[in-house]
Amino acid sequence: MFSINQRGRRWTIGALCIFGLPPLVVGASALTSAAPVQPEPVTAAVVGAATTPIRHVVVIYKENRSFDEYFGTFPGARGATTALTSSGQVVPLARTPDPVPNDLGHTPGDFKKAYDGGRMDGFDKEAGAVSATGQPLALSQMTESQIPNYWAYARTYGLADNAFADWKGASFANNLYEISGQAGVYDPSLAGATVYMNPASPTVARLKYWGCDDPADTRVQMRRPDGSLYKTFPCFGFRALPNILAEHQISWNFFANAGTNNFRHNALDALTPVRRNAALWSRIQPTSTFMSEAKAGTLPAVSWLVANRNEHPVDTSCAGENETVSWVNAIMSGSDWSSTAIFVIWDEWGGFYDHVKPPQIDGQSFGFRVPLLVISPYTMRGTSSNGGYISHTLYSNVSTLKFIEANWQLPSLTPHDAAANSIMDMFDFSAATRRPKLMLTPRTCPALTTAQRRTLKAENPD
Repeated sequence: MFSINQRGRRWTIGALCIFGLPPLVVGASALTSAAPVQPEPVTAAVVGAATTPIRHVVVIYKENRSFDEYFGTFPGARGATTALTSSGQVVPLARTPDPVPNDLGHTPGDFKKAYDGGRMDGFDKEAGAVSATGQPLALSQMTESQIPNYWAYARTYGLADNAFADWKGASFANNLYEISGQAGVYDPSLAGATVYMNPASPTVARLKYWGCDDPADTRVQMRRPDGSLYKTFPCFGFRALPNILAEHQISWNFFANAGTNNFRHNALDALTPVRRNAALWSRIQPTSTFMSEAKAGTLPAVSWLVANRNEHPVDTSCAGENETVSWVNAIMSGSDWSSTAIFVIWDEWGGFYDHVKPPQIDGQSFGFRVPLLVISPYTMRGTSSNGGYISHTLYSNVSTLKFIEANWQLPSLTPHDAAANSIMDMFDFSAATRRPKLMLTPRTCPALTTAQRRTLKAENPD
């Protein structure tokens, strides 16, 4: 067991384990042509009672940006404007182009290079760290003028500057953490290995689901406790928070568009306790449904939103920010805003520089810092220009799970989310006045060239 003390709290992580289950469904069109699945029983239990005025939680998943990449120059935050190179030089962070001309390395191997034993000086050694024309992409960051609406949310509501990815690698394992509190680490019925990465291979171009609905020859890499690797089908047996919500009769929806790039980040498709449960699987809805429910004020208690424009290079930050603004505006235009907490979180660093050394508590956690925005009428008033609050508390992707568990008095999924900090300290439920609505205007974004669209379609979205 390993532990970290943070402001009097102990973050404790146990041993590792995972194993792949046999394929559930074969074929890329499985969502429409899959054989019928047998629902597992949903146990009725005492309805979870909310402990705060928050009756709706919305978690918006974004991708592949570090904290210093987006908020390194944000006033009052723990940011950096210079970087340490592998040759020992201190250099200014360049301006990140939007769109970024190529993807950057963000595999476990790239993490190891960038982390460099805690020296944090190897980001320039990652794959794709420098563009074909010599632009220093890994050692770059965006300014407020490039993502003004994200900065507006941070200035008005809440920004966490000490939030980390749970996995020291790419999206798939972090997506599992975001919904399950693990990537198989704590499943006692499995065989001692953990999801390592979704490998680049000829199969990856055909992946539509990252889970049980993928072609039968799909493989992801697994890591045994001794560090050795093997490959297995990405269909696993551990539970996710929707299982707990259903057992306590708490409403939820997971919004992702089937058959599209954003559905690859729906980790529920890789978990048989949801995928095999017809009642739970019916809660997977298109993002257009979320827009309707938000505007109508009929949101479920918990909503997860997988971005269509997820900001993974070469897709633009501008388009991703616009999508976030459209969703937040929809919530604010509906009657549920007064009792809602919105979390916008990025799953991993995407190869971009960050100067804060992540705590290393086991073979999995933590990856580099990621941005976390908290938007709610109940966010703590702080010292940012429009009253926004900056939290320095240690969080990770599973802290959103911990907030939901704490708000509805739910049991934890794993020791990892049980030990996490819950983000409750970014809220003030006793304040006489609430934080105002901030309806923002989407911006005009740069269009991707034909070559960039081709690159985006062909690259591994992990």
